[in-house]
Amino acid sequence: MPDIYPSFYKRFKCIANRCEDSCCKDWDINIDSDTEAFYNTVEGAFGDKLRRHAVTDEYGERVFRCVEGKCPFWNSDMLCDIFIELGEERLSQTCGGFPRVRIDYGDFTEHLLSFACPEAARLMLGEKEGAYSSFGGEDELFACQDSSDSMSFLLKARERTAGLLLDRSLPFAYRLADCLEFNAQVQSVLNGEEPAPLELDDAQIDGAGFIFDMHLKFEIMSGEWRKAVSDAAQSGLVPRVDFTDDFEKFALYYVYRYYLEAINSGDVMYSIKRIVCAYIVTGAIDALFARQGYPYPRMRILQRYSKEVEHSYDNTEMLNTEFDRDKRFSAEELIRLLESF
Repeated sequence: MPDIYPSFYKRFKCIANRCEDSCCKDWDINIDSDTEAFYNTVEGAFGDKLRRHAVTDEYGERVFRCVEGKCPFWNSDMLCDIFIELGEERLSQTCGGFPRVRIDYGDFTEHLLSFACPEAARLMLGEKEGAYSSFGGEDELFACQDSSDSMSFLLKARERTAGLLLDRSLPFAYRLADCLEFNAQVQSVLNGEEPAPLELDDAQIDGAGFIFDMHLKFEIMSGEWRKAVSDAAQSGLVPRVDFTDDFEKFALYYVYRYYLEAINSGDVMYSIKRIVCAYIVTGAIDALFARQGYPYPRMRILQRYSKEVEHSYDNTEMLNTEFDRDKRFSAEELIRLLESF
């Protein structure tokens, strides 16, 4: 079974307490059953602390609850006490693996890094074109051709989508519009329907306020992030031209991370609409921060969006629900919005 990696993957190395937004902050930490079984054998005061902080969350998962914005085992030196006391091999699968993402599609496995990690985000933003050249290639197509025509179709559609995102002859908003239109045709095929051109009208555009409103209803961890989204919504700003190069890499990450979820959900539009929302929100924040002399670098805007939105199950579910419910998130309406920028 082929294992597929982007070019930057094996260069990643955690920078520990030098990280500006640690994975030990803000999140509850999942504890897999094997790790918890070991923690139950640890003796002394440290073992008592491990067991005291292991609780069951509202989803039935065993976790270390975030305490005052951080993992209870993240010490004053911004280092992990579990790592120090028990060794790296005794970290939970979540802690030991992050930001590495392993996606097993049965016939092949893809490996990525999460944009929610600042160091991983730096690596991805520093990459040249071709970082994902091994994705969607002969190895993957050959691996799945006998068992899943749908997967072969989605792999080819994903590569076409990536190609549209990289068409630098067009403004980025127009590239996203082309991705929406193309994937509306892909969705028709998945639905067993005859693809048909989208019908776009000339009705008045009401703006992107509904997208910001939805993001402000999300579960939000950081007060600074809430303020940034709120201020950007009120500013009426749209993404700057120089935002394109960095967001292009963020969009490619999203495509390779989420597009093939359609093999189970049956919906390729979810991933494209998430990219559109991310572009509008992060682009407006970037334009606002540019006026303020960038109190936070652009990398942090994209990284924080990933941490706040992408890595929240509830927020992702809210996005998908609104995509299904609210006609303003239709491909046609989003295309008209993008073309008004």
